Amino acid sequence: MKFVIVILLIFITAMNVKSEIITKDVEYYDGSNLLQGYLAYDNSKSSMSPGILIIHQWKGLSDYEKMRARQLAEMGYIAFAADIYGKGIRPSSPEEAGKKRENIIRM
Repeated sequence: MKFVIVILLIFITAMNVKSEIITKDVEYYDGSNLLQGYLAYDNSKSSMSPGILIIHQWKGLSDYEKMRARQLAEMGYIAFAADIYGKGIRPSSPEEAGKKRENIIRM
């Protein structure tokens, strides 16, 4: 009987462990260029999880890529949305994005 009670207590405790999706901005460097990506993962995972790298659209890292990173984290992945333009640099037009892209390619 004690064994059953212990098993039930373990099961109840395990059910109370809350899974939470953690999201945060992560600063990193490419040479001397400061970049800011977005990381999303499930904090209840104690083992290694597969990772997915998300590259943003033409105009830079946006809420869309962050939403996708969060969705992937909910599926059990560690998702990182990279920034290729630089922290706080978000082109406002396709022409400006093209110029930013050309600068990156030259590096």
